Amino acid sequence: MPVSEQKRNKIVKIELTWQGIGSYFIAMPEQPPKRRTTIWFLSSAVQHGQLVWVDCGYCHDRYGRRYYDPADLMKLFGDVDVNCLCRAMKCERCGRKDNIECDVIVPVAAERERMTVRRLVKIQVRKSPVWRED
Repeated sequence: MPVSEQKRNKIVKIELTWQGIGSYFIAMPEQPPKRRTTIWFLSSAVQHGQLVWVDCGYCHDRYGRRYYDPADLMKLFGDVDVNCLCRAMKCERCGRKDNIECDVIVPVAAERERMTVRRLVKIQVRKSPVWRED
C-alpha cells in the first residue's frame, strides 16, 4: 500500500517494503578531491619563504603534520609541482603512499614558533644487485 508525503506542495508516492521502509536509497554525494588551480613549484616556494607541510591521512590524528623546507625537497625530488610531490612521497610512520596530502604555507610568527621544521641531513642510497644471465 503506497504512502503519500507532502514535499514542496507536491504529493509524492513512496512504495514501502514489507518492513515499512522506503524501498529506495539515496547516497550522499562524495566530496571532490582538493584541486589547486595554479601550479606551484618548489622553487617558487623557496623564493617566497614558504614551507611545505605533508600530512598522512591514516596517521595524522596521532602525529599531526610534518613541515619541510622546500630547498631540501628540491635536492631530493627536483623542482616539481607540489601536487606531484604528494605522489612521490610516502609516510615514514605507516609506509603508505596513497593518502598523502601536501601544500605550501607562509606561517605567521606565532605558528612558526610552535612548529618544528624537518631539515635534510644526508641522502642515503641503497645498493641493490644487478644480475646478468650467462
